[in-house]
Amino acid sequence: MPEFFTNILAGILIAGVTAFITVQLSVKRFREERWWEKQVDAYEKVIEALHHSKAFSDVQLKASYEGREVSEERDAELRAKSAEAHREIDRVADVGGFLLSTEARDRIRKYLRESDEATQTNNWEEYLDGDLWATSSCLEDIVKIARKELKIGSKEKI
Repeated sequence: MPEFFTNILAGILIAGVTAFITVQLSVKRFREERWWEKQVDAYEKVIEALHHSKAFSDVQLKASYEGREVSEERDAELRAKSAEAHREIDRVADVGGFLLSTEARDRIRKYLRESDEATQTNNWEEYLDGDLWATSSCLEDIVKIARKELKIGSKEKI
């Protein structure tokens, strides 16, 4: 009879330890997944902001090359989105260390310098060209950094 109780006790103990380990591993995985989702969200916001910033220069530069004006409504929309994008990019440069890699933050700071340098000309097309180049190259780099940091593979090369 004592052997019967010993076997039951051993079974309960093994089940308890197994359940504890399973719960701990599940909680760890849940936290890692949540952290990854927050990082994805942060990179997504940066990429979207860069896209909106790029759209302003891209549309304005194409219109300038084609010798046409961008409508006032479209211009106002582009400027508003671009201004919001720059605020988001500035915010990320300041507080992004929590979710973004050092490499991503350094690249964003470089973009801010390059974008500022583009404003050092009095020529509208030169400004747009410099800003478009700065934004496009940063966007491309940030996408690459995000894929590497988030361990997201790609079948196509950027």
